[in-house]
Amino acid sequence: MGAVVKSIVDKLKIKEIIGIIFIASLLITFLPDDIAEKLNLLDFRKSYQTYLTICIIVTASYYLFSLLRYLSLFILGKIINDKKIAINYMKRNMSPDEMGLLVQTFYDFKMNRFKSSGQIDITDGRKAPLESKKVIYLASQLGDFLNGFSYNLQPYALEYLNAQLKKGNIVFRKDGISWHFD
Repeated sequence: MGAVVKSIVDKLKIKEIIGIIFIASLLITFLPDDIAEKLNLLDFRKSYQTYLTICIIVTASYYLFSLLRYLSLFILGKIINDKKIAINYMKRNMSPDEMGLLVQTFYDFKMNRFKSSGQIDITDGRKAPLESKKVIYLASQLGDFLNGFSYNLQPYALEYLNAQLKKGNIVFRKDGISWHFD
């Protein structure tokens, strides 16, 4: 019998075990006396009610904490998220040098669009603010000092830059680039 229980417990995850304990403790505690007596649980409930109550409190606290954590992450994700940070940075604070790096690295002049990946020299300091503001990210730890390291535009930054390009908000001239993001 012990091997069967151990086998079942090994296959279950901790959340499932906590759920089973919570439901079982609730059922045993709140079953009507006549049903508990038919199931031979009345004496068990009287003897172990303190432990059943502790199980209910601990497992309910676990689920309450999980729910609060989920809600707080959801709300914070709506208020502060990487996409908003990146697009606000590109709209308000991006320097001409940083825009030059984006064009140099990710713009495909033949296709007239931004592509998702490119190589950036590891010593190029223009990438640091773009990384910290979640506009680009290091795609691979492997690289060299001759070719650089692989970087990708975040999907939302790629979509935003290409949309701005289509709207005519990014203009390429002989003397440089001009842009005005809306």
